[in-house]
Amino acid sequence: MQAQTKSIVAVEPLVCDVVQAIAPPSTPVTCLINREQDVHNLKISPKQAQKLNSASQIITLGKEMTPAIKNWLNNPITVVVGVSAIKIEKHQNGHDSHRKNADIHLVEKHDGHDHHAHGGLDPHVWHNPRNTIKIGKVIYENIKKDYAFSDKIVLSKRYQTFEAIIEDLYQWIEQQVSTIPPSQRTIVSKHKSMEYFGDAFGIQTISLLDFIGHSSSLRPQNISSVLRVLKEGNVKVIFAEQKPPSKLLRNLSKQTSIPISSKQIFVDGLMPKGNTISAAVHNTCTIVNSLGGLCFKKEGKLLESRWNSLIVELD
Repeated sequence: MQAQTKSIVAVEPLVCDVVQAIAPPSTPVTCLINREQDVHNLKISPKQAQKLNSASQIITLGKEMTPAIKNWLNNPITVVVGVSAIKIEKHQNGHDSHRKNADIHLVEKHDGHDHHAHGGLDPHVWHNPRNTIKIGKVIYENIKKDYAFSDKIVLSKRYQTFEAIIEDLYQWIEQQVSTIPPSQRTIVSKHKSMEYFGDAFGIQTISLLDFIGHSSSLRPQNISSVLRVLKEGNVKVIFAEQKPPSKLLRNLSKQTSIPISSKQIFVDGLMPKGNTISAAVHNTCTIVNSLGGLCFKKEGKLLESRWNSLIVELD
């Protein structure tokens, strides 16, 4: 006889996608936050609070990613799977020797939110796919106790498939990054969001963590240091995290003659359409092609299809 399956509320879109890939299709899963919402600035609505309060289990990346979830973190049904819950292996593959002073911290006027007021912990761990495997492992271990033996076998097989897909994604990204000329392996973006990607695959990351002044224009005392770091990094492109690019990036591009990437990178989770794999494939190909490499997207698309075979669309 099957055990009573708990209803799961997965807080962030990426977490919901991973939960749906691992949990058997019979498991009720509710995605709390839609893809258009900024998880960093989210205010829990009465309807969302009701869903959280009626859940049998809550799964979240935690307060570092979604500060609004803090009121539910002490609830025994809440499972945190983000940066504070998994062991992070930083500077993997020995790629940290050039990164000691890579990040640029510039003075800014706050414009409504800061993606990096995370208490010192960068929450964007899934940009290294092997961290995604760890997230999935926490999810798997926490939900398997709610299944009868026969269903645990199904769950285990689904987790193994999930793990294999993500490991293949890691290997695919590694192959694509290897096509970038070594002297051009630098990602410049506004926020400190791609550091786990850079650590995993040997790419320097330069993060413009703050907006510059009231007009979002570079101050004279900062422009020389910015120009020096970008020149030393042989920077070929600045990566936008939104469309249209922020005023800061446009001004920086104008003053340095470094172009902004034609496609944005998605740093906070999923794209408007697609899944965990398609977001990683998009980001990887955007980065690789922009930095002078050659991204073979066809293999990435096959990984997307394998992932989609695990997903059951919610009503």
